[in-house]
Amino acid sequence: MIPEKQVPAESNSRGENPWDTQKNTSARTRGFGDLKLSPSSAWGGAVLGFVAIPIIGLIPYFTDQRISTSLLYLIPILIVTVTSSFSIGLIAAVFASGLWFFTDLWSPTGDGRLAIPVWNAFMRLGTFTIAVSLISALKSMNQTLEERVVARTRELKSKLDENSMLERKILEVSDKEQSRIGQDLHDGLGQQLVSVAFSLNMIREKVEGPERITEVEIASLQDIVDNAISQARNLARGLFPVSLESEGLEIAIRELAGRVTDRFKLPCRVEFGDGVPAFGSDVSSQLYRIAQEAVTNAVKHAGASTITITFQLENGHYVLRVIDDGKGAPRIPTNPDGMGRRIMAYRARMIRAQIRFQSAHQGSGHSVICEMPAGHF
Repeated sequence: MIPEKQVPAESNSRGENPWDTQKNTSARTRGFGDLKLSPSSAWGGAVLGFVAIPIIGLIPYFTDQRISTSLLYLIPILIVTVTSSFSIGLIAAVFASGLWFFTDLWSPTGDGRLAIPVWNAFMRLGTFTIAVSLISALKSMNQTLEERVVARTRELKSKLDENSMLERKILEVSDKEQSRIGQDLHDGLGQQLVSVAFSLNMIREKVEGPERITEVEIASLQDIVDNAISQARNLARGLFPVSLESEGLEIAIRELAGRVTDRFKLPCRVEFGDGVPAFGSDVSSQLYRIAQEAVTNAVKHAGASTITITFQLENGHYVLRVIDDGKGAPRIPTNPDGMGRRIMAYRARMIRAQIRFQSAHQGSGHSVICEMPAGHF
């Protein structure tokens, strides 16, 4: 029996839920390029930057004219870019370059030529623009990274929740299967053994008395024992196909197809291609259960006249197909207890395989396709 695993909402030392994706992921990935500011704070940062630019422009008038203030201009430009946007940061860069241009133009140390201040202004504008572009790119990359981390965390949480739900459902299925096996043992094998005991009692009484035991009675008892053995064998094969471990996947699937044909009078063909290796017990078991579930669904819901099971090496993948000519995918009921597909997908993930369910048109049949990369085995 599979133990039920719970996925609790764990807490860290500060009592926080690690699956709080909006809170914890943002805290891990946030940097200077992704400040979560309110509109008023963002405008406040932009205003602060634009106010600081002319103040920096006045510094040369109160100090030595030869002192460079290029890095000081970068500070408010970066503040504006970080707190607002690329376009506002570009406006700040143009404003700072223009202010610096007029500062140079009106400087008492200037030689009156216009070309040099214009050239310097364009050089400064280019430098500021590159800085604004880099900061904006960092902001964009940081935001994209955070979105990806949040999406991935949600995806992982969803998979954990789905796996937990599947394990609970598998437990329920296991309990139902145990109940069914118990009922089969009671109603089938148990009744056969009761008949054997009753017949043996009659034979003992005849042995002790004057009556003779007839060959018909011996043959009847032998038939009952044979039926009991057959029922026990069928139950054992349903629980675990012995041939799967001793003779491999192909023989086990051929026996499955034979039982389906004998029991339901439904032709079930098996085609195995060349180059299929002997898989380990884990992989073989999952593939067998996927095929068994697909065949069971086809028998129960398809109304098919034939079922075909194929396993081949195609384009670097081992491909298992279970194909029927029944009613197609809409035949499967959409109730929450219909776990067949989910369990098949869960089994496929356990062996790093992918599974698809295809039905081209209504009434054209249905295919269950499980693909595994050949390089993994």
